[in-house]
Amino acid sequence: MSDLLRDKPNKMNDIEQQDHRRIAFLGSVLTILMIWNGVCDYIYGYSPNLSGFDYFTSKVIDVVSTANGRPHWLIMLGQTAGWLYPAYALTYYLWWRGMRKSGFWLGYIPNILLAYAILMIGGVQHAGWAFLSVLEQAKAVVGSTDSEFYSLANRYILEHFAMGDITAVLALYIGSIWHAIAILSGRTIFPRWFLVVSPLGVLIITFVIGLLLPAPLAGFVLALFGTWFMLIPNISSTIWLLNRKNYRTY
Repeated sequence: MSDLLRDKPNKMNDIEQQDHRRIAFLGSVLTILMIWNGVCDYIYGYSPNLSGFDYFTSKVIDVVSTANGRPHWLIMLGQTAGWLYPAYALTYYLWWRGMRKSGFWLGYIPNILLAYAILMIGGVQHAGWAFLSVLEQAKAVVGSTDSEFYSLANRYILEHFAMGDITAVLALYIGSIWHAIAILSGRTIFPRWFLVVSPLGVLIITFVIGLLLPAPLAGFVLALFGTWFMLIPNISSTIWLLNRKNYRTY
C-alpha cells in the first residue's frame, strides 16, 4: 500500500482539490464558531475568585446559579452558543475522515457518540445553563420572602437539569475513551501521539492544568474546558487532514 501511495503523483486532481478546500473551509469556520463558544463559556462559568480546586467543588454551581452577578442580558447572550452545537458536531466528520479506514467499531462509533454528546450538550447544557440562574436573577430583582419555596424550586431545577444531561455525559466520556482507543490502535491516519490532541487528551490536560492553577487564572482554563475540548481537536485534525502527504491515505 505504501508503495502505491509513493507512486501516485503529488499533484491532486480537480475533485481532490475541491475536497481539500471543503475540509479547509469546514475546519476554519468551525474554529471561528468555537471561539464564540469560548466567549459564552466565559460568561457562564468564569469567576476570578475560584481556584482550580474550587472548580471541582459545589462553588462552581454557585457561580452558575447566581450568574456571578452578571446582568440578565449578558446571560441571555451566553445562551447563543447553544444554537451552534449542531455545527460543532461536524468536527467529528473531520475526525471520521481520518479514522474511517479503521472500520465501523473504531472509525464510526466513537465519532457518532461524540457527535451525539455535542448535540445534547448544546441543547441541555449550553442553552440550559441560563435556566439555572433564573431564581437568583429574579430574587435579585424582586427579592424572596419564602426561603423554603426558593430552596426547593432551585433544587428541582438542578435535578431536572442533571437528569436531562445524563446521556450527554455518558456519551462524552465513553466516546472520548473509545476515540482514544481508536487512535492508539494505529489503524487511523493519525499517529498514536495524536492522543495528546484528541478529545480525551485535551480533556485530561485541561483538567490537570486547571486544577493546578490559582484564582483568577484557573477560570480561563476550566470555565472554558468545553471549548478547549472541541477547539484544539478540531484545529489539530483539520491541519493533519490538509497535509498533502496525508491526503491520499484517507
